[in-house]
Amino acid sequence: VCYVFFVFELVLRIIVEQRMLLKSRWNILDISIVVWLGISGLGIVRVVRLTHLGRLIRLARVLRLYSVFKELRRLIQMLGSCFKTLFWSLFLLLLVMTIWAVIAVELLNPKVQELAAAGYWEGCERCRLSFSSTFDANLTFFQTVVAGDSWGTIAV
Repeated sequence: VCYVFFVFELVLRIIVEQRMLLKSRWNILDISIVVWLGISGLGIVRVVRLTHLGRLIRLARVLRLYSVFKELRRLIQMLGSCFKTLFWSLFLLLLVMTIWAVIAVELLNPKVQELAAAGYWEGCERCRLSFSSTFDANLTFFQTVVAGDSWGTIAV
């Protein structure tokens, strides 16, 4: 289905650009990828991963829009400047969650084991192990606090 759209777009581009078509490297890349997809689609060459890579490279043409639209370029630059802040925020979140996970393993795990032995969570194997290690406690905190999932099972 995608190949039909690729060929249709290429035919339209040939009609519109005519001689100017081969002067752009993007157009040459598009033509070579569409030809490669056609050859691999006929079964002459069966290299599936290269075919998928070709499709992804062809979709990367969207990067051309980066230079055309000033607003899009500005938006992407602003997003790029936010990544450093987002990285350190994620690091701080994981650090605080890990500290609380260590505390939960020491304080909550004995109580959780008592409740599990009493049969409080009969159908939930994960509930017994929710605070058995720092990794499991971190996973439990992420699942309940950040993702908001399984509040009724563990947190209540």
